[in-house]
Amino acid sequence: MCCVAVVEAHPEHLDEISGLVGQCIADLNAKGIFQWDECYPNREFFREAIGLRRAYVLHEDDTVKGVVVLDERQADEWSAVAWEYHDGKPLVIHTLAMHPFYQGQGCGGRLLQFCESFARQYGYDSIRLDAFSTNAAALTFYTKRGYQYRGRVVFPFKPQGHQEYYCYEKRLKDE
Repeated sequence: MCCVAVVEAHPEHLDEISGLVGQCIADLNAKGIFQWDECYPNREFFREAIGLRRAYVLHEDDTVKGVVVLDERQADEWSAVAWEYHDGKPLVIHTLAMHPFYQGQGCGGRLLQFCESFARQYGYDSIRLDAFSTNAAALTFYTKRGYQYRGRVVFPFKPQGHQEYYCYEKRLKDE
């Protein structure tokens, strides 16, 4: 079981975050999952998220094991999704990444629990996210934790054959 803390990311975390995401990209590519590349999520994405105080790291003993970016920004493509919860404001999870070495140890679940607690603390009623359609591990991860499939989107800027993402939503208000 993972025993770590989640804290707001700071500029001194940027190198470790970049390295962690690089390891994730290499691991995903080795599995034939081409959801991320040098364009997204890149160092500049995380630098901006840190500057806006939207990035959080899961760490233990000064080692960053995971990262997530939280805000309210929804991709334009999401407008066609049949979201169920419209009565409040949703929190959006971007780029939840766990270093491959720490996957399967409960760390990802801990980071997702943080996201849900954060959402409740700041008055969000639901959480929304998208996950690459062929990343079976990610799809299972979210489904097992109560996230409901709401539809699919196609991101035309992604490489051909790697453009389809599934959208998920979880209501928090009545939990």
